[in-house]
Amino acid sequence: MKSGTTWLVVSAVVFLSALFALNWQSDRTAFGFISISYSLAFIAYLFLIKASKTTSFKSLVLIAIFAQVISMIFLPNLTVDHFRFIWDGEITWLGYNPFDFTPKEMVTQSFMSSEYMQDVYSGMSTLSTKNYSCYPPFNQLYFLISTAFTESIWGSVFIMKSLIFLTEIVGAIYLRKLLIKFGVHENRMWLLYLNPLWIIEATGNTHFEGVMLSFLIIAFYFLHEQKWLIGSIFFALAVQMKLIPLLFLPFFIRYIGWKEAFKWFISIGIIVVGIAATQINLGNIRNFGESLALYFSVFEFNSFIFYNTMKIGKLFFVYNPIRFMGPILSLISLSLILRLAFKSDINNWKDFFQRLLFAFFIYLILSGTLHPWYILPLLTVSIFTNFSFPVWWTFLIFFSYFFYSIGSGSSWEVRTLITVEYLLLFLGFISDWRFKGSRFDFLRLDNYFQPSSTK
Repeated sequence: MKSGTTWLVVSAVVFLSALFALNWQSDRTAFGFISISYSLAFIAYLFLIKASKTTSFKSLVLIAIFAQVISMIFLPNLTVDHFRFIWDGEITWLGYNPFDFTPKEMVTQSFMSSEYMQDVYSGMSTLSTKNYSCYPPFNQLYFLISTAFTESIWGSVFIMKSLIFLTEIVGAIYLRKLLIKFGVHENRMWLLYLNPLWIIEATGNTHFEGVMLSFLIIAFYFLHEQKWLIGSIFFALAVQMKLIPLLFLPFFIRYIGWKEAFKWFISIGIIVVGIAATQINLGNIRNFGESLALYFSVFEFNSFIFYNTMKIGKLFFVYNPIRFMGPILSLISLSLILRLAFKSDINNWKDFFQRLLFAFFIYLILSGTLHPWYILPLLTVSIFTNFSFPVWWTFLIFFSYFFYSIGSGSSWEVRTLITVEYLLLFLGFISDWRFKGSRFDFLRLDNYFQPSSTK
């Protein structure tokens, strides 16, 4: 066996074993075990990416499939969000609208006599039980299908993970086609699909960023093919999973022109509103808005600029400044993003994706709530650039799960770890900026261009 093949096999075995250990550990407070497992998976991932250009596409497909299967057979162990997803699906089947009632308001209903529904309710976080659903109607369709065939938490989660995985496969097919259209080696896609954070969060922990990004990738493909209507449908579906893609819309004006962009925006708007109207109406739209607003005015998790700005604000205000610091930082973020979008023409796809990368980075670092899976769009966009700081962040941000071992986001242990995370992130960003991309060739887009393509 050649040395290159040996390293590939060893990396694959370590990668899959570490993912198995990570999913197998059901106690999310076991930070030492979880962090060691994730670190091993990430190191093996880097070796796999480094060897990807000389590795057959089929071999990497098999590794990715095995990794996904490992994440599908276990219940999510780092989050309880899946209980809310199941709840929304079940009460929809019972004839209730998840945007009309909070779970806490429904505990006296007759269906709560079911042990299964009691388990679902008790599995949700206290914050979730007190608030209306914040998941858009098309996202609700995944919850509905997941709860259609079983009254088992594991069964519903497995169906949900299967739906997520199937959607991701379609997204992967179109990402490969898009890369080939751009003259980029197809194995560049594994920077995303073998990333342990993607595998653990998008499938393992049933977070729908993977589904949203799959629809977004498909939309980008049809946009490149100038098939605006099909592209607008998939972009609208991405928005109906998560509202984040709306952040990218201003950049299309400089990329495809005002006239085409305006028509595209109208199509997206009609589809988004049409799907939303299936569950959201004038009577409950405020409930939906209030749930979304929590992320900007109440929550704080794993933030750096937001947290420290809030601490400074406490020196000048008697009451908690989080309720107005969130909107202020959001306004600053929006202003910077719009300036980046309109500062000059966008002449090619590389410039387009690079601006999206910087825009989303601005949004993230000024946010008050930053769960690990929130940075997956940044990683996805980075595939089309030379910048690698999002890759390193997928490693650093995972350590925010240390919070569950301590139980307090303000403890000195958690704040120290978060400070280290952001200092290393900013150093990585500065290094990438200085060298116009990663200093590691195997992480640069330039290293993946096909010989016949032009840069």
